[in-house]
Amino acid sequence: MKSNSLFLRRLINSWSYQFGIFRSIADWTIMVYLIVPGTVIFGMIYRSWWLETPEWMAGLPLFLLFFLFYIFSWMGNFRPFVLEADKVFLVKNKTLFMGMRKWGFVYSLFFQAMGTAAMIAVFLPFLKNRYLLEWNQIAVFLLFFISLKWSIMIVSYFLKRIEGKLKRYVITFALFVLLSWFSQLVYSLWSIGAEFPVIIASALLLSGALIKASRLLKKISALEFEVMLEQEEKTKYIKWIFMMAPDLEKPVVSMRTKPLLFRNSRMIFNKRTPITGLAELFLKIFIRNPSFIFSYFQIISVSAAGILLIPPLWIKVIVSGVFLFLMYSWLSLTWDKAIMSHPFTKKYGEKDFYFTARNRTVLALFLLAILLLGLVLSASTLILARFSFPDA
Repeated sequence: MKSNSLFLRRLINSWSYQFGIFRSIADWTIMVYLIVPGTVIFGMIYRSWWLETPEWMAGLPLFLLFFLFYIFSWMGNFRPFVLEADKVFLVKNKTLFMGMRKWGFVYSLFFQAMGTAAMIAVFLPFLKNRYLLEWNQIAVFLLFFISLKWSIMIVSYFLKRIEGKLKRYVITFALFVLLSWFSQLVYSLWSIGAEFPVIIASALLLSGALIKASRLLKKISALEFEVMLEQEEKTKYIKWIFMMAPDLEKPVVSMRTKPLLFRNSRMIFNKRTPITGLAELFLKIFIRNPSFIFSYFQIISVSAAGILLIPPLWIKVIVSGVFLFLMYSWLSLTWDKAIMSHPFTKKYGEKDFYFTARNRTVLALFLLAILLLGLVLSASTLILARFSFPDA
């Protein structure tokens, strides 16, 4: 067997795995009532962007769009396509293993480059009609963000290998700030038409990323890490489906020995009653579980983006209604999942204080979500108004 054949087999298996999970959730009712209408509506909206620039985009400066692409550049990792069994078999067949791994890295680079190109295609009506960019400027724009994304993929690979969580967060934040300053410098050059320095900067990023990747591919010392990385990458494209389908959501198992919050498990409520006891238990579970926190803020952020960016008022009202329904339902299901799944607390499921604690806690988190949504919308509106152009 050749390495490219092995890689192709694993790639097809990966696609089949993800497609199977997608089909298990998106049955024909989801396809008919959500995905197909959503695709048609997006096509109509995208066509309208070519005909006329929407009002919300008219006041948006090009720098914010540039910064949005910078944020997007931090999304994406390598897929080594290394499995658990490779520790025994493929390591002994080093040529086959290294070749398969090389194809996985090449595929990752190509896939992420296509993602950047697709995102530029989405914003292409604005780049051409709103900001009046020439094709050569857009090509340089694409070249820079592909080279930046590949460089960040290399950086992210090594950042993920840092064991200390606090140390990893600090270094990641520092690199994020430093690269943002570098991107601002590139933007200042690109926006005034100095494309040659941007091409040179992109070439340097590209060369550095490829040299580092070639050195990385010659080593097999991080086999355990790459098995874990492959498992994460294999499932990350379907996690949002589980997030939006509470019945199928699987809480992430935390690997840390102690939680960041409530490490010493102190009391939240001074008054000790069965109601406050259950509420305190749920709040600690909720705050300590990253999947719950991520889902909570994900629903808020996605709803805020929908309310802010989709222009017709009636769609904003629908999105607001969906947010209220989805958030309350998700909080209720999360409570049942966290409290009723444990044998110690399950026995209180028929008690009156159980329902009182459930209603009060869910309502408190629900009102907090509405408050956060309002704050996000207010801040976003102020930022857009701050950068709007009166003559636009």
